[in-house]
Amino acid sequence: MIANAIYCLMIIFGLYVLFNQSRLKKRRESMLRDSNTLPETKFLENRAVDMDALTETTFLQRVQRNIGNTLEDLGDYSAIKIFVFYGVTLFAGDYMLGKLFHLKILTSVLITWPVVTFLGLRYLKIRAHHAFEQSFPDALNMIASSVSAGESLLHAIVFVGDSLDSVVGKEFKRMGERLHMGESTDAVFRKACLRFPTPMFQFFVITMRVNVNRGGQLREVITRLNRVLFDARSIEKKKLAMTAEARISSYIVCAIPFIFLFALMPILSPENYDYVMNDPSGRPLLYYMLISEAIGMTIITLLMRSVR
Repeated sequence: MIANAIYCLMIIFGLYVLFNQSRLKKRRESMLRDSNTLPETKFLENRAVDMDALTETTFLQRVQRNIGNTLEDLGDYSAIKIFVFYGVTLFAGDYMLGKLFHLKILTSVLITWPVVTFLGLRYLKIRAHHAFEQSFPDALNMIASSVSAGESLLHAIVFVGDSLDSVVGKEFKRMGERLHMGESTDAVFRKACLRFPTPMFQFFVITMRVNVNRGGQLREVITRLNRVLFDARSIEKKKLAMTAEARISSYIVCAIPFIFLFALMPILSPENYDYVMNDPSGRPLLYYMLISEAIGMTIITLLMRSVR
């Protein structure tokens, strides 16, 4: 029964993700068309930047992009890291689900595998995003300085790639090598957006493409872009600092029931622990605790995300 409920929740979550992605895509296309005063047949050819050239739209292309970015984020010995990660997490998941719900090994693996895959990919994505945010403003400063000194955009990109020892520096180095090999700027920027599919980097690429195609004051544009990114990062850090006490308190409150049940209760009251974990009449108490904890953590997460 519990396994069937978990399967249903996973299916509902997958349908929600697909619906949300479709809704965001339709909203973006609607906003682009609403701001366009030209006929529909002339919409793409009169647009300064083709957004579809920066982001992949098909499911297969998104899967290939995510696999490539994941292996890039894992670094060296990625196969060994993946094997160790799944070995440890699947063993822990089988132990926990077998202990809590008395599920068989196959059922535990089928439940644990998608959960740990989602959490692992999200952790890598968040880590790469933080690393990108830390070094991208430095790259913008270097580009602005190079352009002010009279260097071209190509030499500025190469300079950033040779100077920065980070994920951003490696990608700029690849961009410089591709430009030296004769690839067009649109193709180079599109490949770079596949590595960093973030709004911050896409806005930078849009600025570069507009400047290359239509001209403009590149140094002034990059300086303003850097200022906007710096202000956004300052606001985000200020928000984290102001909510730090509330977040730590919520983490402690959520962890107390699990610490009491699995760490203290077997020592202080073994008979009650055995009643809750093994007796059929006491297991509803365990299910009530897990469901109430999940609801409480969901509410706290939504409250934290609503902070602006």
